Amino acid sequence: MKVLSPDEMRRMDETCIRQYKIPALILMENAASSARALIQREYPDLSILIVCGTGNNGGDGLALARQLHSLERNTKVLICGNPEKYSAEASQNLKALRKTDTPLFLNPSEKTLTQMFHERQLIVDALLGIGLNRDVDDERRRLIKLMNSSGAPILSLDIPSGLDGETGLPRGAAIQADMTICFGAPKRGNFLSPGFLYSKRIFLSRISFPPELYRDWPCNSKLNLPSPLKERDPLGYKNSFARVLIIGGGKNYQGAPALSARAAYRSGAGFVTVAIPQSQVSGFSAQCPEAVIQGLLETGEKTISEENEDLLLSLATKHDAVLIGPGMTRHESTASLIRKLIPAIRVPLVVDADGLNALAGFCDLTIKRSPLTVLTPHIGEQKRLRSGLAPEQTIEEAYNALCIYKGPHSRICLPGGEEFINLTGNDALGTAGTGDVLAGMISALMASEESEIQGVRKAVLLHGLAAELFPGARESFTASDIIEALPRCFQEYRNNYMQWNVDCYGKMETLP
Repeated sequence: MKVLSPDEMRRMDETCIRQYKIPALILMENAASSARALIQREYPDLSILIVCGTGNNGGDGLALARQLHSLERNTKVLICGNPEKYSAEASQNLKALRKTDTPLFLNPSEKTLTQMFHERQLIVDALLGIGLNRDVDDERRRLIKLMNSSGAPILSLDIPSGLDGETGLPRGAAIQADMTICFGAPKRGNFLSPGFLYSKRIFLSRISFPPELYRDWPCNSKLNLPSPLKERDPLGYKNSFARVLIIGGGKNYQGAPALSARAAYRSGAGFVTVAIPQSQVSGFSAQCPEAVIQGLLETGEKTISEENEDLLLSLATKHDAVLIGPGMTRHESTASLIRKLIPAIRVPLVVDADGLNALAGFCDLTIKRSPLTVLTPHIGEQKRLRSGLAPEQTIEEAYNALCIYKGPHSRICLPGGEEFINLTGNDALGTAGTGDVLAGMISALMASEESEIQGVRKAVLLHGLAAELFPGARESFTASDIIEALPRCFQEYRNNYMQWNVDCYGKMETLP
């Protein structure tokens, strides 16, 4: 499903009006109709206060007020700003509303304003919309604070006022909505972090946009709704399925490669080799008895020595995917080995953890790789990888790699500009080792699925799904719990794929 920036949405609106001859007034009326139907379904008994700004978002609110009045709903309207700034369509709706006896407030007294926000009612936020491109001014910041502190449920039109529609960042203050109804298409700000936290429920109304307009619209951002899981070969055996090599481990970090190996097996790998320092070999089987273990020469600090280069390159040729980095530490010899291996490995490669630390600043190591390179940086590693890059250059472009920006609603970004916003996961994932698990899942699935990119997307989705399906408290979640939850996650994905592809894993309802 495509996710638009404010500029893309404006251009789609203009194309709809110009090419398909659907007047802006009709689009505004359709937006109001969908909001009215949602209010009738969700809040049939509450009186309603609609807070309108002076943009087209406010015009949607005015049209909504007129429609609610026709249903004899108890509705009041507060306008913030100068109505002379309204577009022709919004002005037409204001003129029509003024012909009714709907209470309309423009610059009310302090006493009246305070009273308006302390009644039992639904508040409709039609204050700012997606056009916000600067911090909220004092007057609107105060209105946002009044709405948020009122205790009333809030329905935002298109996006909670105060959120940047492009980045999802609050611009000084933002509405905490109970529901948001997006018009035409969902916006990036609705789903990126932290924007998704500003609405408990998200709805989508197409407002009569021609489906071919939406379908053919060029767009880089999409929700992460990958294809169905590939069916396993019923006649397959261990070498029929993904063969994964994991290079990792170092002093004090013996668990990281074990988590990755266990996750790879739980994600469909048939054969996993773990290359670790020789001193860790004796105890490794207790952590992952299924793995084939390759002991490696060590540095004096018990990390992997660069003397292992030829052995590891030979091992890589016998596997379908390689993961490098979990627990390897930043030892100078180990980092040097990583830099030698990355450009020389000829199969798809996942670079994680200390692999990323070694790679940072050395774009030339991945820029000419033809097999897929996947980078999995958390926010600190992102800063290191960005060091020295031009402000307008992205990590995925600079390193010619698929980049997973880990965090709430992780982004999966390709060098050509395509972006997939993941919707699964929660704060339970904020614990040590979850990144090692994700890296292991990616290495197995990108070698198993119908395409490497689809495999990466499914790994990110399933990783987050494990946190959502965990039956305990979020603070009691560990990285190992993800691995134990994966069988259920795979089954849920297979069983619910069709429904989840419609409702975005329960994160958005499309209205008829």
